[in-house]
Amino acid sequence: MKKILIVEDEENVRSLIRETLDFLKKYEIHEAGTGREALEKIREVQPDLVILDIMLPDIDGYSICEQIKGDPSMNTMVLILTARSSELDKKVGYSMGADEYMTKPFGLADLIAKVELLLGA
Repeated sequence: MKKILIVEDEENVRSLIRETLDFLKKYEIHEAGTGREALEKIREVQPDLVILDIMLPDIDGYSICEQIKGDPSMNTMVLILTARSSELDKKVGYSMGADEYMTKPFGLADLIAKVELLLGA
């Protein structure tokens, strides 16, 4: 079963994503609400996919993405899911190694489609 880590500081958004992915019964879901917690969970869980918010209370998502993608021992996909929607934000996200970039508000069907595309489901 593929493992997904949801990194989102807003509990209601994190819950919506978790419940949506849980409904599919295809994935082992883990959660983090801060950047530090995310880095700990990434090392502990070794997720196949990280759904990553950029604006976190301690370490920003760009830095987390860069750390994930800069570690050759990790084979983790990164889907940035954020309210930051400018072309510059997207360019920075992709330059840090993001595999996909989605903006909020987002459609649940779009999220599912991108997750399944990234994980080959």
